[in-house]
Amino acid sequence: MLWVVALLTTLVAASSLLLTQDLDAAASKRQVFRARMIAESALAIAMNPGIKKDDPLLSRQLSDDERYEVVVVGEDGLLNPNMLLQTANGQTVLKNLFMAWGVPLREAGILMNSLLDWIDADEFTRLNGAEKKDYRRNDIPFNRPFRSLEEMAMVRGMALVEQAYPQWRTWFSVYASGLLDVNEARPEIISAVTGANIQAAQRLRNTRLGPDGRLGTPDDQPLPDVANALLMLGIPVGTPQALALQTLISVQSVSNRITVRVQVGDLRREVAVLARGTGIGSGVTALMDMREQQAMEAFGSP
Repeated sequence: MLWVVALLTTLVAASSLLLTQDLDAAASKRQVFRARMIAESALAIAMNPGIKKDDPLLSRQLSDDERYEVVVVGEDGLLNPNMLLQTANGQTVLKNLFMAWGVPLREAGILMNSLLDWIDADEFTRLNGAEKKDYRRNDIPFNRPFRSLEEMAMVRGMALVEQAYPQWRTWFSVYASGLLDVNEARPEIISAVTGANIQAAQRLRNTRLGPDGRLGTPDDQPLPDVANALLMLGIPVGTPQALALQTLISVQSVSNRITVRVQVGDLRREVAVLARGTGIGSGVTALMDMREQQAMEAFGSP
């Protein structure tokens, strides 16, 4: 009898443990599902043409343990390497960047030709460039524009850039429209593209952020047009430099990175969408990329 009681007790304990694990798994799945539903709802709100960057609907506490926050950043604050390589001015900007990061002049010139060989449609090798025979592989280069920065890193000579400046990826995006949005770009990127000194670029950035020093808040002071941006950078309108920059800079992002941070209980999720349109508040014409992950940034982070 005692053995039977002991066996039954063991079976009950094991069943209880399995049931508890199943309940925990089910609760976790419910949390994940709920977080995804909140994220998709928040994205729908963010993409509504009537929504502005400081709209209170972009940050809400839904209940004691549920909330979401939407952060919109202009992707055009970064440089699109595909677009830079299409024009002489863009190629000059890219080559100067490589040299500023520590790549010698000769190697920077060779790298530029290798980049051009990678994205063009033919298999003719530029002077000191690189095509299939130079990589000794039949599958590269792809002979089309870059679809990711990891593709760009595969180009012969980019190892020098990686060695000289490992953070180079933070300057580029293949989803940017090609015109640098000075209202979104970091001072060092503005300085590199326009040739303005870094102090002038920092002053422009400080003015644009407003008194609270944060992007996407009611006290933001975005520059209304390129002419005002050039004046703040100390570049007289009408000069050859200013005329050349009109094909490189803008004051509005056509591509935007919309990040939704969601918390459901102790679960945190982050969904990031790259959308092409005329900016938040003006509708979206295309979704270019969407990724979901565990939340990396804290609520309230830019």
